[in-house]
Amino acid sequence: MLKFNALFAAVLAVSATQAFAAGSDALVQQTGVDQLANVYQEGVGQISKVYQTGFAHTATTSQSGEENSSKVTQGGAWHDATVTQTGIKGKVKITQNDWNNDTTVEQAGYANTADVTQDGWNNDAELNQDGAFNSSTVVQTGESNDAFVDQIGMKGDIDISQDGNRNVADVDQDGEWNTVDVTQLGDRNVADIDQTSAFSHANVMQDGVQNMATVLQTGFGDFATVSQIGTANTATVTQH
Repeated sequence: MLKFNALFAAVLAVSATQAFAAGSDALVQQTGVDQLANVYQEGVGQISKVYQTGFAHTATTSQSGEENSSKVTQGGAWHDATVTQTGIKGKVKITQNDWNNDTTVEQAGYANTADVTQDGWNNDAELNQDGAFNSSTVVQTGESNDAFVDQIGMKGDIDISQDGNRNVADVDQDGEWNTVDVTQLGDRNVADIDQTSAFSHANVMQDGVQNMATVLQTGFGDFATVSQIGTANTATVTQH
């Protein structure tokens, strides 16, 4: 952790020397009916883009810090996207299609990236990122899927793909160089992954109905793979 703190302080110092480099840019394009976009920018080098087509979308972006960028694209109806960036060089991309999808991204730290794509109905994604050089990708296709990401540390990578209905993926990631890959097909599957380690990898694939997978990794260089096909299977992996 001392090594991480030193690196993080170094990249912050480098970025601070570049603070004078640029102003901020905001772009909002709305086509349709009853769209709402709120953009707030403080600091230097911020970029915020909002594209809304269809009916009754809400997009809210708030940026402070330095050189953050966000892009929100909404089509269909009744989507809600909220982006809060308070760090340096963060990147957020949200794409929402069909109707009534909800995404919230809170991003701090240095050079973290979040990419959320929602194609379907009533899907929910909530991402919280801190630390440095972390990446999270969420793809939701179907109805009423939930994805929750809490990512801190350094060089973490999380990929969640949900194709079906009422699936839940909950990932908490800390440490350095950890990866998580969750694929959920079918209905009402649950994946709960907690990493507080380094160089660990968790891979969960669920295809069916009401499967439950729990993975806890707290050591160094752990590998866990869970594959569930069928109905009402339960798997728990604990690695220290």
